[in-house]
Amino acid sequence: MKLGVMPGDIIPSSELKAEGFDAMQLFWGKGDGAAANDAEPAKIAATLAAGNLDLAAMTLHIELVGPHGRIDADVERALELVGRTASLDIHKGDNPRSILVWHPSGYPESEGLDDRAIFDGLCGALTEICRVAESSDVNIAVEITRNSAVGSAETFLHLAEHVDSSALKVCIDAANFCPDRTPLVRAIRRLAPYTVIAHGKDCSFKDNGEPDTYGPTGSGRLDYDTYIQSLLEFAPELPYFVLEYYKSREDLLKARDIVLEALAG
Repeated sequence: MKLGVMPGDIIPSSELKAEGFDAMQLFWGKGDGAAANDAEPAKIAATLAAGNLDLAAMTLHIELVGPHGRIDADVERALELVGRTASLDIHKGDNPRSILVWHPSGYPESEGLDDRAIFDGLCGALTEICRVAESSDVNIAVEITRNSAVGSAETFLHLAEHVDSSALKVCIDAANFCPDRTPLVRAIRRLAPYTVIAHGKDCSFKDNGEPDTYGPTGSGRLDYDTYIQSLLEFAPELPYFVLEYYKSREDLLKARDIVLEALAG
């Protein structure tokens, strides 16, 4: 399992390899004018080449569903970006297939929302997206995120039963949903057959058990020894573990050292 980073200049790209990082996760555009902010293939190639890095994954922040079900425009955008992710295959490194991480945000909220339509819309959207992904040799890795449409391991597994696609996978970021949504070891064990990439950050909690703040590895309450050792036990072929939420070189290197120590057992 190699280490990766998110884009940025906290450590110059030319120094990342020497500090133990082999990959970078990049992003398609998000928010208003998202398509206009999509990186061109040449820019992606140059970003990776600057550090001689592999592409751990491309990330898509999009909803796919709203209060009354499927959002057609979001699905159309996701379908387009499956193809664009496939075109980056040359950079995939140790990944068997290129990865498009789908990161949902909050659970849809409004008066008159229809929970069944939300789930059915999500099943339909991901079935269509994954059908194209299968033929494009791309994995769609859902980043399970508390308070989103896919907020626990159990929700993902229920979704997977309905979508039934070899392209539907998981980007596991334990700080996003453990232990309050699904206990840590159980989550990794049950999701292992779907897990193609992992993230490392941390989360602290309020007295009532709700998440308080997110930060870099080592800043919160996540049990990193158990997290990493469980990944080694249940998903030993995982290519990349990508660190995030660091704000300084010190944050990043401390996070690296915590993960490396856990990997060493």
